[in-house]
Amino acid sequence: MKRVVMIGPSPTAKGGIATVIGTLLRVGYERDGRCVFIQTHISAGFLHKAWVAAWALLRVTWLMATGQVALLHAHVASEASFWRKAVFIRVAQFFRCPVIFHLHSGEFRVFLEQRMSLRQRQFAIAMMRRVDYALVLSDDAMKLLTDIGVKKIEMLPNPIQINGSSPARQQSSDILFLGRLDNKKGVYDLLRAFKRVRDQVPEARLILGGEGEFTQVRELASTLGILDVLELPGWVDESQRSQLLARAAAFVLPSHFEQMPMTVLEAMVAGVPVVATRVGGVPCMLEHGDCGKLVDVGDLDALACALVEVLSDRPAAEAMAKRAHQRVLSEYEASVVLSRLQDRYAVLKQ
Repeated sequence: MKRVVMIGPSPTAKGGIATVIGTLLRVGYERDGRCVFIQTHISAGFLHKAWVAAWALLRVTWLMATGQVALLHAHVASEASFWRKAVFIRVAQFFRCPVIFHLHSGEFRVFLEQRMSLRQRQFAIAMMRRVDYALVLSDDAMKLLTDIGVKKIEMLPNPIQINGSSPARQQSSDILFLGRLDNKKGVYDLLRAFKRVRDQVPEARLILGGEGEFTQVRELASTLGILDVLELPGWVDESQRSQLLARAAAFVLPSHFEQMPMTVLEAMVAGVPVVATRVGGVPCMLEHGDCGKLVDVGDLDALACALVEVLSDRPAAEAMAKRAHQRVLSEYEASVVLSRLQDRYAVLKQ
């Protein structure tokens, strides 16, 4: 029996793609034997990473050479993720195996247009034009691939699994951020905006969960006089994220680049009011302001104002969060997304 082979990072790795893959596996992606996942990357040392990638390539090549693959589904981001998946995609194209190019990177346009040499860009575009189908997470990604010449593109949302029980919501004035601590995620914008929030809501606290530029973050917080109300728990696992969301009065993601951030979906599921920038698929996720507050990238006044509004008008914020929760149930629940994906597989395998 020919099977769909999905490739991407291990579900135990860090990052949004790993979270998406882990969710699909938990809701039955491999259940009937018609689909199989092969990891191409793990969070480990260089040699271990290289071994995992090489073994995955050998396994996929053997499956294709022996006629056991009906379709290759490749989860792709920027930088090393793109070049790693490019090898697998070229192997599939050599064996005339249909390919789904599933784009996740919020800064793929920058990667393609500014970080590749001319020869690399020519190779990448030629490869992408030959894929049979592309899945994207935002209008911008769809336009980019359309302009490149990809013929068949569909928007498929990231899935999130909704458990029956979650920690009870707590009353606080905590503002929570989850992600890498760097400029691209808007962390320094957030610190400066939070200084203005504190001037109006003195009891507010800021929690920045994730790895990254701890020294620079602490230095700026100290300069701004907010170091005493800043919490840096580092990388947080699923259980810790649930606890942090339960005690958060607001979730904030002031990113400069995104596609469809899983952290926003997690906040929506947890019933936490969301404030985020208008990037990637975020406006669609938040129904252009109906299910969360949207601000422009780098607009510190608007960011501070939105956070103050959430902290000051709790009934309105909770009503917004309830609308967001209902939107997740109808559009992003994992079994709904998996069903759509399987329907697409069925069409491409014909």
